[in-house]
Amino acid sequence: MLGRVPEALLDTLVSVAQATVLRPVFVLAVACILLWERLAPADEEQPTFSVGFLNDGVWVVLGLAFQASAVVAYAHMLKQAYDANLGGLRVQSIAQLPEGARLALGVVVSDLLGWFQHWVKHKVPWFWQVHAVHHSQRQLNVFTDFRFHYGEYLISRPIVMLPLLVLGISAPSFLLYNLFTTWQTRFYHANIRTNLGPLRFIFVTPQSHRVHHSIETRHRDTNFGVMFSFWDRLFGTQSASAEEYPRTGIEDPAFPMEQRASPLGFLVVPFKQLVYPFVAIAKGSRRA
Repeated sequence: MLGRVPEALLDTLVSVAQATVLRPVFVLAVACILLWERLAPADEEQPTFSVGFLNDGVWVVLGLAFQASAVVAYAHMLKQAYDANLGGLRVQSIAQLPEGARLALGVVVSDLLGWFQHWVKHKVPWFWQVHAVHHSQRQLNVFTDFRFHYGEYLISRPIVMLPLLVLGISAPSFLLYNLFTTWQTRFYHANIRTNLGPLRFIFVTPQSHRVHHSIETRHRDTNFGVMFSFWDRLFGTQSASAEEYPRTGIEDPAFPMEQRASPLGFLVVPFKQLVYPFVAIAKGSRRA
């Protein structure tokens, strides 16, 4: 009986991968980012298919399975809760604006709240233990954006969705916004040496976000931007240099990092990483 569990789980993950990861658009976009990584790598010693990349590949499939099973239902639940309790929360003068203007306003406010909740994750110890799962990657790559604790999603999603619900953004506009932010975050987590030149004053870049992931103390609590970088400039949390490409990761030696390329390890380690924040929080509570 126990021998069938991994096989059933593997079959589920493979079917999810075939349904989404193997779509031509997804494959083409990832291929373009991987090519850019080879042409201009931030870390020249990091192989394209590193142990971190392969482990994050498992996170991709787990994340897509999570989206297929929980995200749609959760988003629908949030929409129903909003309509039932806050449906009348509308500013009439804004509600009469064209869709494009409301979308632009919603994106700016949503991103500001995204910056704030990201800042909170770094400042509140319990939240940091959960967020540290994402920061644990020492070999940043196009798939690192998928490495995050799902409890984090359940907390942050309502925060960034609220402005879009209040402003009555249509489903097609929301999907367009979500598509842009999804691929932007995959891009700026990649092992790419670029700060995008003048665009860095508006958007988060691979360089600025790599500094955010830096393991070095001097970079701590900088570059919290999600889509836009100007919030960090406004609130004084922007890193001074636009040319640094530091090492990344966290300093916790007890964190269950992937160590070598092993099929069993790739299947087990992500689940250990999901559980570890609760272990760390429990240990911290006992010490307190």
